[in-house]
Amino acid sequence: MAVCSLSLNKFPSLFPNLPSLPRHFPSSPYKTQLSISYKPLASYRFPPGRRSIEEEDEDDNDSVNGSNSKFTEAVALFNSRDYHGCHDYLEEIWNDSEDPIRYLVHGILQCSVGFHHLFNQNHKGAMMEIGEGLCKLRKLNFDTGPFHQFERDMSAVLDFIYQTQLEFAACNDDMCIAMDQSETSYKLLGGYGAGQHLYWLEMDGSASLYIVFCPDRSVTSDHQPRVRLPVLYASQEHLMELEQI
Repeated sequence: MAVCSLSLNKFPSLFPNLPSLPRHFPSSPYKTQLSISYKPLASYRFPPGRRSIEEEDEDDNDSVNGSNSKFTEAVALFNSRDYHGCHDYLEEIWNDSEDPIRYLVHGILQCSVGFHHLFNQNHKGAMMEIGEGLCKLRKLNFDTGPFHQFERDMSAVLDFIYQTQLEFAACNDDMCIAMDQSETSYKLLGGYGAGQHLYWLEMDGSASLYIVFCPDRSVTSDHQPRVRLPVLYASQEHLMELEQI
């Protein structure tokens, strides 16, 4: 698997192939905390009150406006943590676009899939998808704007998952192996707590959401490792600016 120059560039190539993604999902040391739990919708693709993409396209005689609507909807879904719904809209744009827009959209799509994995207890899948999405964002060389900020925020998330997994990956009930940067030790990454709910969302007093690593929910999460949940502040206009590159 080809990887770009990430600070964590050792582990993606060492992960075994994951099963194909099913098409779609479900934090700060503050006095007021809100733990957010996730209950899957009956239909991730078309939540109640939203028509299918095909129906919307049939009613939209302007293909440009249709594309605008899809990206706007994808951003709104990502920021509301409907990562599967975001994936569906981004996939439509990805299939109909050309590079560099196609490449960027694919990167954002993979980040969305990564969060789907993370909140469904597939930590290895989360690192793999976010890592590949981050590679695409970095190769576009953004130095300012919302996509640059998104890249920085996703990099912080990947490093957060990596570090929390690194701390516990090599230990189980029977033995504890030193993480010595060998292939054997790196293969353990992502395996810690597989299938267990280790990562939670918590809201601080300013309504910002954080991903919190807290394997034991019986203890306070005030001092547990955390990272801010990324928000995408991009518009269709930002996306279209790539056509001028």
